[in-house]
Amino acid sequence: MKLNPAWDIAFALMLALTGYWYWRQNKLQATVSTTRQILFYAGLGVLALMLVGPVPHAAINTFWVHMVQHISLMMLISPLLVLGSPFKLLLGAPHSPAGRVASALAKNILIRQLFKAEVGFVIFLAVLILTHFSPLANAGMRNPNIHCLELMLFLLGGLIYYYPVMEGNPHPYPIPYSQRVLSLFAMMLPETMTGFFLYSGNRVLHSLPNNTSMSMGLSDQHTGGAIMWAMGMLIDTMWIVLAAKDWFENERLLAEAEDE
Repeated sequence: MKLNPAWDIAFALMLALTGYWYWRQNKLQATVSTTRQILFYAGLGVLALMLVGPVPHAAINTFWVHMVQHISLMMLISPLLVLGSPFKLLLGAPHSPAGRVASALAKNILIRQLFKAEVGFVIFLAVLILTHFSPLANAGMRNPNIHCLELMLFLLGGLIYYYPVMEGNPHPYPIPYSQRVLSLFAMMLPETMTGFFLYSGNRVLHSLPNNTSMSMGLSDQHTGGAIMWAMGMLIDTMWIVLAAKDWFENERLLAEAEDE
């Protein structure tokens, strides 16, 4: 199978416009720290690598490359973008077209539910399961267009989940730091178990490209599962440590305020 080059053009244009918008809003508002800007641009750079060029084209026919995309979009890129405070900039520009749309959506009672930690957890979990253990998983390996739609699901699910558990943006439903750490720790289980099931399974769970034997397909699946198992634990641990650091820092500030 081949990926339509139109997807490269569409994703490249989207990334370029997003990067320009973020840079311009930072110049106008000057409310985001340099560290957070670096995190955002790092996330955008990795996102470009996953969506444009050889990686997405290889992922159409190679399962383990698809898993690298999945892990990067859901577990690495999404939190990096959230930590870059783009929603803070978006809501801080009420007179721009994007800002007006964001402000209107933020007031919608149904949209606001997406910012609850428990809702984000369920959405993230649903995307994780549906894209690996349902007919959607197989469809994504057979149809390049569905595969690209899956990539957008990965990113959207990740952004919704990490928004309330990461610092840097307005939180309409603030949650305790302890709950943030617990949520990140709890999400590690389904993520790593997904990788374990793919790695240890003795049956291919997706369609194979032409001229690919069952043994090659199973080996490819095992490689993808191992990558998710190992990388998932490593990346999740990093975010848990960061959330714990924010928790301890908040406790320190509260203790200092009480002493005064």
